[in-house]
Amino acid sequence: PLATREDLGILLGVEVTPSSGFHIDLEDFLMGLLTLASELTRLAVNSVTAGDYSRPVKISAFLGELNDGFRLLNLKNDALRKRFDGLKYDIKKVEEVIYDITLRGLKS
Repeated sequence: PLATREDLGILLGVEVTPSSGFHIDLEDFLMGLLTLASELTRLAVNSVTAGDYSRPVKISAFLGELNDGFRLLNLKNDALRKRFDGLKYDIKKVEEVIYDITLRGLKS
């Protein structure tokens, strides 16, 4: 399961509420999740290169759930919205990787 903002705050020893001073802002947390999606996309490609053909399928499932969660949000037309719009390209890239390994008969 994905760590919540509160879990991350405990792990880092940082507050999550603005009234407590230095804190993890919700928008920064969401931006971090979208950055994670891009990094997982790179991991999917590199995993296949290393011979791990099942990891891209797991990454694809996670990115799908992340996409479903972000679709529930009413994002403004700002940097977070633009980064969310890029998530569909990350998903497409991982789906292309899965398609390629399936065509080659490498999928386990």
